[in-house]
Amino acid sequence: MIERAPNQFELSPEEQEMIDLLKKEMGLSSTEDVMQALMRQAVQRVSITCPNCGHYAHITKEDKAECSSCLSIITLSEDLWDASRLPKLK
Repeated sequence: MIERAPNQFELSPEEQEMIDLLKKEMGLSSTEDVMQALMRQAVQRVSITCPNCGHYAHITKEDKAECSSCLSIITLSEDLWDASRLPKLK
C-alpha cells in the first residue's frame, strides 16, 4: 500500500528556487517528484536492499547492515552483500 503524505512544510524562496532547478535538470514534473527522488537518494546512502526479503537494511557500520524486517545480518565481502539470518528464538 502506498501512503500519500501531504507536503506539510513551507519552502523558503531560495529552497523553492533549488527545487525548481532540480525539477528542470532531472526532467521531473512536480515538487513532489523532486522530493521523492531526493528521499530515495538519501535512503541509498544509509541502507541497502536486503537480499533475503527485499526490504531496506540499515547500514550499521562499515561492511555490515541489519534488516529489521527479517532480522538478517548482512556483510560485505569482496564487493558482494551476503546475508545470514539470526536463529529464531523459541
